[in-house]
Formats: sequence, structure tokens, C-alpha cells
Amino acid sequence: MLGKTLLPKFGGTPAVWTVCLLFFQALLLASYTYAHFTRRKIHLTLLAASMLALPIGLIDKAGWGPVSSILVTLFFSAGFPYFVLGSTSPLLQRWSNLENPYRLYALSNVASLLALVSYPFLIEPWLSVGTQFKTWSILYALFVILCGIVTWQGKDTESERQIVTTRWGQWTLWILFSAVGSALLAATTNQVCQEVAPIPFLWIAPMVLYLVSFILTFEGQTFYHRDWFSLFAAILIPIASALLAVGGKAPIWIHLLVDFVTLFVCLVIVHGELALSRPEPAALTRFYLAIAMGGLTGGVFVALIAPRLFHSFAEFPLCLAGTALIAALRRYSRESLRNFGRMPVLARASLVGLLAAIIAPLATFERRPTNNFQLQLRNFYGVLRISDFPLQHPVRTMAHGRTTHGMQFLEAELVAQPTTYYSRLTGVGMTLSSVLEKVEGHAKIGVVGLGVGTLSTYGRPGDQFRFYELNPQVIEAAGKYFTFLKNSKANVDIVEGDARISLAKEPAGQFDALIIDAFSSDSIPIHLLTAECGLIYRRHLKPNGRLIIHISNRTLNLEPVVRGLAQYVGMNATRLENNGDESIGMYPSSWMVLSGVQKFQTEDHPTILWRDDFAALWPLLRM
Repeated sequence: MLGKTLLPKFGGTPAVWTVCLLFFQALLLASYTYAHFTRRKIHLTLLAASMLALPIGLIDKAGWGPVSSILVTLFFSAGFPYFVLGSTSPLLQRWSNLENPYRLYALSNVASLLALVSYPFLIEPWLSVGTQFKTWSILYALFVILCGIVTWQGKDTESERQIVTTRWGQWTLWILFSAVGSALLAATTNQVCQEVAPIPFLWIAPMVLYLVSFILTFEGQTFYHRDWFSLFAAILIPIASALLAVGGKAPIWIHLLVDFVTLFVCLVIVHGELALSRPEPAALTRFYLAIAMGGLTGGVFVALIAPRLFHSFAEFPLCLAGTALIAALRRYSRESLRNFGRMPVLARASLVGLLAAIIAPLATFERRPTNNFQLQLRNFYGVLRISDFPLQHPVRTMAHGRTTHGMQFLEAELVAQPTTYYSRLTGVGMTLSSVLEKVEGHAKIGVVGLGVGTLSTYGRPGDQFRFYELNPQVIEAAGKYFTFLKNSKANVDIVEGDARISLAKEPAGQFDALIIDAFSSDSIPIHLLTAECGLIYRRHLKPNGRLIIHISNRTLNLEPVVRGLAQYVGMNATRLENNGDESIGMYPSSWMVLSGVQKFQTEDHPTILWRDDFAALWPLLRM
């Protein structure tokens, strides 16, 4: 719920999920630390006190950047209840007096899995966010009552009163295995959701595999077999590394299949080693404390450290190599290596394969194309690549993963020609040209989403073009590596930050045209298509102004949502399609043009109205 609510406020980037994961890992560490030291009476007091934080809801807090803003907002929104909730599993296991309390850990992960997969399909499409928060708060209150009863009625067990010691070497292994698993989860999520296919709900798959690996390895000791999973890793990790090297040349489904199967095998290895090294129940909370420390360590590495160290998602191959190294060290002892010649053929093949699995990912580490490559930038919002291609007419492009956000011809006679989704024959090109022709005097045009600044080439002397852009690196790249902005005849200014927030703060802009170009990638900033945002757009348009919305999208059909928004604000909506033409650098595109009329005319088209507290992507998926 909180991740979904935060997502549109930060441009819809999957990195929001990574930072949310980091927050909950940090709070889980605090919960497990508390569970390790607390006693029943203290827990009863904390359970009662946590009720004061209800009902939960998003409490916006500003930080020093997107990461700190997300962390602070989450802390104030649901920090206390989650802290109490996170301590429940280790405490109940410690108090259960079961011979194998670790089965309860597997059971708790089954419940987490059910909640995860049910949310986007059974909860999100039917309940508003406000109703979700209220329902969760009621269920949490019920949980506090039941947990309080169990805590009050229970008695301290012998294992709870025992003082146990754990060697530092064992602590280090627990933290290492957990850290690698956590980093694998976050790194794979970044890799597949931004580099391979930014498809809605795709971030769920790595989390599902993460939970399933915990369930299977902690339920019993029969699923994880070192020999077999070492062999699987020896085969799959080099294949995944080869796909990293070829990049977009391989079909998306092959990338996803290999990456997810490889992730699952790697997670089973690190979580299987965790399960095999688990201590007696007397040291149970200490074991979970180490797991939480490792989880936070992996999350910090991917969410905070990697974006500052690397220009690509280099943590992904690094985690693959680390898993292969763990598998090799746990599978083969010094004695077995001395007797390599007498080892079974399968064991020798597995060892050789694991050595290749260590080396292969490192060969792709921070790999950059040798041809056509100009620049690669990475920040919170992902990786941007600037590339030159010597086609019939040489071009320069800016891409984010597999999505191209702009292209410019490099030849002098073509350099000012608008391209890709913004060619003069596209919906936005024809509509914008018509608006400029009809405006008496100078036109004022607003554009949400800068790209490489292609639309500024339509500007005439005296016209004003105002761009709203969330990602500062896009602004840097557009101004430094492309010339649309600097060569525009219009007066161009750029507003950095979330467009909706900026527009809401500005006085009525009286735009002749307002262009919303934030949806060509498959990561959707939902808050830019809600009814409340539609009213902001309407306020900034002149009476005869045009609202032009880009709805080209590989996985979502956004037309019903745009028609619902148009109906809500009293405007007509027309869809304009065009086919691509490589000779002029034009891509196929879909645009919706909204215009005000005296009386709204209904059309025979389905409509969906999104609101700030209710918006579901599932009904819009292209099947």
C-alpha cells in the first residue's frame, strides 16, 4: 500500500520499491533486535502503545532527496506498527516451545507470499487506498488483541532463559548469506524492471521467488541439495552473464526466463546454507537478528552504495559471482580439491562450472559498448545511455533501458528535424503545429517530460516553451549532448521536479497547449492521469487550449483512463495514431488530444476514472 502510494510521487521508477525494501529491512533489524532482548511484559506494553499510531496513512515528509524523503515518509506513516509486527514471528517462535520452531518461519513466509500476490489482483482493483489503510488498521488492531492474549497466557520456556553464545565466524556466515540474498533480490528487480522490461507488476516476481526460496529451505532439510544446486548455478550463471553481454539483442522473454530461474537457484543456495547453519532454538532470536543485519546490508549496498559507485546495474553480475563463490566454497573443501582427479565426473564438472560462474559475471562488470557509445549516467531514476548510430543518416539517441526517449539527426541539414514520437506527422506534431498557426501573437506551450527537448524545435521567435522534468540527469544530457533546446527559436525554460507539484504551485498558466509526455515508458506515474490532476491541467489551459497526452505503451492501454479524465473535466477526446517511417526518424505513436467545448459530447468508448486514492493498472494490461 505504501509503496503504491509513494510510487507516482517519484516518477513511477522501480527504484522506489528498492528504497521501500531498504526501509522495511532496516525496521526489521530493529524489530529482531528488540525481539532478541525483550520480555513478555515489555511486549504487552508495546503492543498497546502501537494502537496509538492507528489508523495508518501516508504522511508526506520532505528529505534531502528522493531516497531520504521516502525513508522519512515511511517512518512517520507506519514505522511504529511495522516495528511491532516485525517482532512477532521470532517472539512467537521463541515462545512456542516447539521442537522445530523454524517451520513457523516458513509458515510466516507463506502468509507474506499470499499477501504479496493477492494485493494487485484482489485488493488494489476493488478498494481505494483510503479504504485499504482503514481495513489494514482494523486488522492490525485485531492482531494486537490476539497477540496480546498469546503473550499474556504464555510462560517463559527454558530455552528463553538460557544464555547461549555464538562464535563470530558463525555470525559472519549468517550475515553474509542473508546479505547476498537481499542484494540479489534488489539487484535483479532493478535489472529486469529497468533494463529488460519495465512491465507493471514485474517487480512482484523477484519477491515471490525470494519468499518461496525461504519457504522451501526452512520447511525441511530435503529440498536444498548442494550438489544439484551447485550444478544448476554453474550452468545458469554463465548463461545469464552472456545475456547481459548481448543486451537487447535477445528477446525479452528469454532475458526474463533466464534471470528469474537464475535468481531462484541463487536464492535457494544462500537461503539453503542459512537453513543448514541454523542453531538450536535457544539461539533462535540471535539467528534472526543476524539474518536481519544481512538483509539490511544487502539493501543498503544496492539502494544507496551501488548508484554512487557504478554507472550501470553492476551489482547484478557482482551478486551472481558472489553466489557462485559461496556455492564453491561450501561444496568443496581443501581436501576434496587435493583429490580432484579422483572426484566423480559430475563433481568435477560442477567445480569447473562454478569457476566459470565466478568469472563470467565479472567479465560483464560495468561493461560498456565499444561502438556508438557516448555516455552512461546512473542515479535514483535509473540508467541513461547516450549513443550514436551510423545509419543512412547518423543519429544520436537517449535511452532508458529498452525505451528510447529521444533521437536527433547529426547532419547539419537534418539536425532541427523533430523525430521519434514527435515528428511533424505524429498526433502531437500535427496538433501543436495547428495550435501555433491559430494563436494570435506569441504562444505559450507547457510540456511535462523533457526527453531530449525535441518539441522545442516547433517554437517560433517570441513563443514560450516550459518543460517540466523530474530527473536532473535528463536535463543535463538534453542540454549537453543534444541541440534542440539551445537552437530553439522560442524562449525555453525548464522546471526541475515533479510536474504536478510544480503546476499546482504556479498561478494559472494560460497555456495554449499542455503536452503530457510521461507514459511512453512502461513505468507509469499514475498521479499525472487522475481526476484531481486533470483539474490542475484544465486550470492551466486557455479556453480554447489543447491538452495533448502521449499514450504509446507496450503493456498498458491508457485510452480509457484519458477518456475518463476528459469526461471528468468536460473536454472532448480524440485519438490520433501514426505509423513509423524510418526515413524521417519517426516512430509509431498514439496521442490523445483533449479540447474544451461548450457541451461535453459522450462517445461510444469505455472510460475509467482514476482518482488519487483509487487507480488500478491490472484492468489496463494488454493481454
